[in-house]
Amino acid sequence: MKRITIEDIAKIRVVSDVRLNPSGTKAIYTVITPDRDRNAYRSDLYVLDIGTEKSFRLTNTGKDSSFLWEDDETVLLMSTRTDADRPAPFEEKTSFYRIRITGGEAVKAFEAPCNVLDMRRIRQGMYVFKVLKDAYMPKTEEDKDYHVFDELPFWGNGRGYLSKKRKVLCLFDEETGELKQVTPDNADTAYFEVKREKVLYAARQWDEVIPLTSGIFVYDIPSGRTETVLPGGRERIVTAVFADDGILYAGSDMKTWGSSQLADLKLVTDEGCEVLCTADGASMFDNPMTDCGRNSGRTGIYRDGIFRFTAMKGCRTAVYALQERRIEKDTELENGTVFCFDTAGDTMVFIGAEKDRTPDVYVVKDGANRKVTALNEEFFRDTALAESEYIPFTDRDGVRIDAWALKPADFEPDGSYPCVLAVHGGPRAAYGDLFYHELQMFAANGYFVIYCNPRGSEGYGEEFADIRGKYGTVDYTDIMDLADHALQVYPQIDPERMCEEGGSYGGFMSNWIEGHTDRFAAICSQRSISNWISDFGSSEIGMSFDGNETGATPWSDPKKMWDQSPLQFACNAKTPILFIHSLQDYNCPLQQGLEMFTAMKYFHVPSKMVIFEGENHNLCRSGKPKHRIRRLREMLEWFDKYTKK
Repeated sequence: MKRITIEDIAKIRVVSDVRLNPSGTKAIYTVITPDRDRNAYRSDLYVLDIGTEKSFRLTNTGKDSSFLWEDDETVLLMSTRTDADRPAPFEEKTSFYRIRITGGEAVKAFEAPCNVLDMRRIRQGMYVFKVLKDAYMPKTEEDKDYHVFDELPFWGNGRGYLSKKRKVLCLFDEETGELKQVTPDNADTAYFEVKREKVLYAARQWDEVIPLTSGIFVYDIPSGRTETVLPGGRERIVTAVFADDGILYAGSDMKTWGSSQLADLKLVTDEGCEVLCTADGASMFDNPMTDCGRNSGRTGIYRDGIFRFTAMKGCRTAVYALQERRIEKDTELENGTVFCFDTAGDTMVFIGAEKDRTPDVYVVKDGANRKVTALNEEFFRDTALAESEYIPFTDRDGVRIDAWALKPADFEPDGSYPCVLAVHGGPRAAYGDLFYHELQMFAANGYFVIYCNPRGSEGYGEEFADIRGKYGTVDYTDIMDLADHALQVYPQIDPERMCEEGGSYGGFMSNWIEGHTDRFAAICSQRSISNWISDFGSSEIGMSFDGNETGATPWSDPKKMWDQSPLQFACNAKTPILFIHSLQDYNCPLQQGLEMFTAMKYFHVPSKMVIFEGENHNLCRSGKPKHRIRRLREMLEWFDKYTKK
């Protein structure tokens, strides 16, 4: 069997967004395939027959992903299939096609004079569209040369410039072509669904500074009236759905744990609002991390008196059910995690991933999970992988920490090996034992790989996740304790050849480690934060995230922010460090990496910076295939340089 290679990241296919037809007899899912020659991705739809458990490809354009079932055999697609479907310069237009799963070509259905992001069907020929409305959209060639900012945030990762951009809801009549906006110009819609002639949605409204809180509203189509279910300004809303006896929503008032407080399930009726269940440590809609998955698909559904939703507890995500005011685990994948799901009648399908494997489609039959796709079967059959080994430990403060390790290829008990310690992003995120190409690649090239969920990680309750005002303290000691623990479990690790890498929050921690210890041979800091004070005014989430996390602002307590900034400790740096950043990363802006890189050069620390044009914060997960390959090569060559002389 061959070892996994860097180039394999451009061969692994990803499945996402599975949906059942009304009768539950068929499902459609999306398959995303890297196209290295075009340096892009193909996206096509596949149909699954629930009875036979066989699939066939429905579309072959490489451009289809957004769809909805109109009936058991007809699918409506948002698609650009011809040159005529492409909007002209300064034109807003979305083309729609219908295709029958029983055979035949897709047929042009209609066009809408707007940029449609998502859709729901009201009835035949009537739809609700989520539309991107841009008050500053260029109208002429000259308008493309400048941008106007008059509110915060002024840009967004993967979304470009945001000032006066909103996701509004519109009704669309296919027969007349009429498009009617039904939400305010300053309202940005997050979640919406349709029940008969009513549209339920959650939206944030602002004119200068975006709030953390949302309101919940119901628009009545026949009367054109909007009812306020929950006013804005009270809670951070995770989702909202129609229930049999009112509106069910998941929300947090953020009074105890700030913006990281988990959402409770609440019911709004004519009598008022009632808390049905508290979060109990469940982080709704979260998943353990992988670089071979896409977060797309349904994660919360109310049907037949039961609200089902995905939630992560510990390092695994399952489907939970709220029924009769109790939450119980409904569907789980043994030794795996569930990403999204759908139900219709007695049928359930979901996308899940088993230990050390990529996601596939599963059907639930007679209480058992049956895997019905094998997207990367040939890859796993022909490739030797390291098995993730669970190595939990108790840190110096008596807290239990989940941790894992991958042994290097051709491991021998009497050998001596370099090691890579990986730190995840977030910090409210989590590693698990899913297939992670990047980590497997290091193992295939002769490295031990160790990783854990330090304090600050999601899935272990709010107290565990709360490191507000404590960045670089208990989280840092947990990571150092992991290094010490791994040396005890695996004496084959050479302590003189240990490396560290991380991205986003992991990049922050890489910068922090750089200024606080010289135990590592080399470090790779990616899409990082180095200076909370400057990040506050440049990141898309600076004014909301930074203040919450550090417990200060540049005006209330700049010293507190500076004391938690890795840049302050750059004068102590000794370890060779590689910086990787994307030019269009507006979450952790380029300037953050540049500040730390400049400090390294100023203090004559061996350092290098690699910047990717056309990429954003998600380079490692959805960046262009050739860029993902180059990123991994830069990391491996940097570590090899300092561990394999």
